[in-house]
Amino acid sequence: MAPQENLTYTMSLEVYLQSAVVRGVLVTNQDRLSNYLTLCGGDEVFSLRDATLENLERKIIVAGSDQYLIYMQEVFLIADLSSQLRNDRPGLESLYVKKNTSRALLSVGPYWLQGNIHIVPGGALQELLMVKTRFIPVTNATLLNRPDLGPRPYLVNRTKVGFMTVSGDFLVEL
Repeated sequence: MAPQENLTYTMSLEVYLQSAVVRGVLVTNQDRLSNYLTLCGGDEVFSLRDATLENLERKIIVAGSDQYLIYMQEVFLIADLSSQLRNDRPGLESLYVKKNTSRALLSVGPYWLQGNIHIVPGGALQELLMVKTRFIPVTNATLLNRPDLGPRPYLVNRTKVGFMTVSGDFLVEL
């Protein structure tokens, strides 16, 4: 999709890094996070405004700034919180490729994510890790150690995936 002239969109995001989570607002001319990430292709840095930082123990880290530059290669997960606030776009369904949905379990750095992955009919699970785009969408997903967050869409940095498997809906830790 081409950038929309003179339009500005804001997206509330959570960016999961190795040792911290940054929450803030991305300002862009794209109306979907996946479009922004695809179009910024070679860009290695993006900026979040009105941002806060917390460590993995959920303690706020005061850094004296509310704008953070995020190095794309170090991102494990991105949760698009603004997508929970938007309505579906009726009439646009025909523009998207039809895909099969499967429940999956992913290890992404220190994070365990369970959610829906989307594969083109006839495609194999491993194809998700071989695509040229950096981020894989996982919908209706939960972080296993943070059930309080509830299901939401995440974009997973495919280069940070340790393993991925199709799973049942009721994963039990032994």
